[in-house]
Amino acid sequence: MVANLSISSNVMPLYIPSQAGDLFALFYPSATGSHKKVVIHIPAFAEEMNKSRRMVALQARMFSDQGYGVLILDLLGTGDSSGDFSDATWLIWQQNIQTAMDWLLQQGIESISLWGLRIGALLAMDFIAKTRTNVDKLICWQPVTNGEMFVMQFLRLRVAAAVMDRNAPQEKTSDLKQQLVEGKAIEVAGYLLNPELVKPLLALKASALDLSSVKTIRLFEMVASEDKGVSSVNVNFIEELIRKGQDAIAKAIVGTPFWSTQEIAEVPQLLTKTLASLS
Repeated sequence: MVANLSISSNVMPLYIPSQAGDLFALFYPSATGSHKKVVIHIPAFAEEMNKSRRMVALQARMFSDQGYGVLILDLLGTGDSSGDFSDATWLIWQQNIQTAMDWLLQQGIESISLWGLRIGALLAMDFIAKTRTNVDKLICWQPVTNGEMFVMQFLRLRVAAAVMDRNAPQEKTSDLKQQLVEGKAIEVAGYLLNPELVKPLLALKASALDLSSVKTIRLFEMVASEDKGVSSVNVNFIEELIRKGQDAIAKAIVGTPFWSTQEIAEVPQLLTKTLASLS
């Protein structure tokens, strides 16, 4: 716990108590000394989170320099938070966001924004839709917009690994999905998946979520070259939000998919464009 967020100019590690266990977080205080506005980072899934830590830290520093506090949250069962990955459920992760927001409000924070990467963006959107929580800004980095598609892609990691191992059973993603639906935990790429983490994702699509309690939505999608634009899926998603009267914009950023590269990668343009979106 931190007694007073305004007394430090350095990154502050802290634990926030929650019903399911202590949540580890890093707090980047505002360089201006004011902590009225804070951005909470909701991380990516599994190894994507680890690959992204460099970019997340760089962005947090930039937000801090512009007068925002930043709370980088490790969800239950990830990073340095309590529990094992197999303990994590989608509901618990949503409760983790609420716990972090409640804790910040107790510290006197007046404005909270959410910044999600990949599945973290979908988690943030589902949290907003279910709780009707007022959020100042929602920043989405390469958001997953179809939960079932993401799950099936993740399950393919196990199928691909089995192909390389003659002694391993040859499985289909549909069979693995069915095991999860039936309540059986399965291991993929070293992560034991709790069925209650996966099953809610299978029915989740960003386009079906009510995000009207968010003031501003900014979506950033990585593309391979200047001639590539925002994908049609994200264009349709943003256009529907605009039709509903929301302040929503999607931007294409040329750069490498840093959450999945073999080596740690940086995308400076994404950092500067995201920073500008706070204005």
